[in-house]
Amino acid sequence: MTHKADALRASLRPTYSGDPSNGPFPSNQGVAAPRWRRRIAVVAAIVLATVGLTACGTDEPTTSSGADSWDAVVDRADDEGVVNFYSVAPELQNVRLVEAFNSEYPDIKVRVLRGGGELPSRVSAEIQSSSKGADVLLFSDPNWFTKNADHLMTLEGPEAESWPEQVWRVKGRAIVPSAYPFGMIVWNTDLFPAGFENWDDLLDPSVKGKFGTRSDVTPSYAGYLDFLERTMGPAYLPALGAQKPKFYPSVVPMTQAVASGEIGVANTTTPSIVKELQELGAPIDAVVPPHTYAIEWGAAAIDGSEHPNAARVFMDFMMSQHGQQALNGDGLGISGRTDIPGVIPQAGMEMLKSEKYPADVLAEWSRKVDEYLS
Repeated sequence: MTHKADALRASLRPTYSGDPSNGPFPSNQGVAAPRWRRRIAVVAAIVLATVGLTACGTDEPTTSSGADSWDAVVDRADDEGVVNFYSVAPELQNVRLVEAFNSEYPDIKVRVLRGGGELPSRVSAEIQSSSKGADVLLFSDPNWFTKNADHLMTLEGPEAESWPEQVWRVKGRAIVPSAYPFGMIVWNTDLFPAGFENWDDLLDPSVKGKFGTRSDVTPSYAGYLDFLERTMGPAYLPALGAQKPKFYPSVVPMTQAVASGEIGVANTTTPSIVKELQELGAPIDAVVPPHTYAIEWGAAAIDGSEHPNAARVFMDFMMSQHGQQALNGDGLGISGRTDIPGVIPQAGMEMLKSEKYPADVLAEWSRKVDEYLS
């Protein structure tokens, strides 16, 4: 392991926790470890500033009618002054979305609670107990929104009227705001300067003991393993297991581990995490293989939430050209709108159908992970 990789590992490890262009991402190497620490400290400060979810606003939430003018909804949203946003999105996309929203709605503070697989159960518990919490949820299993449609607010803003039919998850209530390639190969350019191109490359003997993958068998990961088994054949996953993988609970710490040199390569990440680490100077690169697997996010406003008008305004902004550019532009995601420059093209990607992976199927894939990869 190089001295530089050790320095990067030391600067990265304490920072992140928890958990979502078609082709190689450009590398930007050679930044010393102290700049990493300074930049990460700033990001951490932003997270701490936005995560707190103390109660705000009136005790009785204001309701709104679809017959109201949009200006009246915005006025009430300004009076509420807060929207609580529970999000599975990587930090870079959350920051971009919030900054873009506040450039148009400076009187509405966005409190971001970033999490992973625990977010839906937390929101469900808040719904059942009628407690204060999420106003808007963005999560990586759109099927949750289908199953909980009765608890989602009707979206009737100006952008909702023109939102493309194919990216409504629940018509008039839940949208697909973004999708991205989940099947990506990401590697440390110091350890693997030649890089990788396709799934077979991960079986090279040089990868053994330097390979990382996910440990949590969520619908997204089960769907991905299913894709690999169907695409590469039944011998592929056992062969991948022979590479002695190291397991990580989510793509954030795993991609960090690639950047620091703790591992050399991993078989899943997200474009925004790679981009953020590259901008920090990490020796990291990634590729989307020609045929790959992608996942969709779902998003909705929670009916009966504390800040209903602010939630409606935030959701409508997420559907706007400005909101979609912030969330998906610069190669960060796939958009349902056709007027967003710089998004990832969807060609060649098989999209997750999370409803195909109920509890019994997940249990079977957990067994396969133990058998093949562990």
